[in-house]
Formats: sequence, structure tokens, C-alpha cells
Amino acid sequence: MRQSLFIICFAILLIGLGYSCINSRSNVNQVVGTEDNILRGLSVVGIYEGQLPCADCSNITTVLHLDNDRNYQMRYIYVGKSEEVFEYKGKWSVDRGILSLENIDYSFKVAKDQLNQLDLSGNEITGELAEKYVLTKVDDVP
Repeated sequence: MRQSLFIICFAILLIGLGYSCINSRSNVNQVVGTEDNILRGLSVVGIYEGQLPCADCSNITTVLHLDNDRNYQMRYIYVGKSEEVFEYKGKWSVDRGILSLENIDYSFKVAKDQLNQLDLSGNEITGELAEKYVLTKVDDVP
């Protein structure tokens, strides 16, 4: 009798663990699916441009390329201060609608045909200049 009770308890435990693993796998697929929907639905891949505010120059002309292989290239020029082109390259990722670029301190909130730069704490920029911290999509990358 004692051995039968042990076998029944063990079987219930295995069934519970099996269900838990199946449920976890489903949740992982939902997370990946959500990111894929962002990439497809909002077409994050492409070329973005903007004239970002600058404290000691006219503006920061910025061009950002996001490709299908999750590589990015960002170029910017401090207009009115220097003709030097600054360039960063690396990998990009999207998590919960936030675009992160490897080797870049700030991130962007993904919106339809634009990227809204976030502050260094990851918060939306507010105030008079908030609308200027936007990169607008100018082209799709094949």
C-alpha cells in the first residue's frame, strides 16, 4: 500500500512538471512572437534620419541603418562645430518596443516609421525639445 501511494505521488509530480515545461515553452514562443511582430508590424528594419538637438552646435545630423541581420550603423555630424563624421557599428535588438544599440548609451522607443530617442535612464524625453529627439524612417532596407 505504501509503495502504491509513493508511485501515485511520483506520477502526479511528473505530470505536474511536464505541464509546467510545456507551459514555459509556450511563454517563450509568445515573447519571441511579440518581438517578431514589432519587427514585421512596425518595420523597424530600414534607414532613419534626424536632426537631433545639440547644446554647443546647430544640430547633430544623424543617420541610422538597421538591417535584417540585426546589424546597425550609425553616423552623425555635429553641424556647425566639426565636419568629422562619427560612426558606430554593432548589433541591435528590440525588447518590449525599445530598440537598443550595442555600444550606444541611449535607446529608442519604436513607433510607426520613426524612432523616439529616450534619455540615458530609458525614459521618454519631455519638454520643449522632446519632438526634436526623433529619427524618421526614410527608406526600407531590402
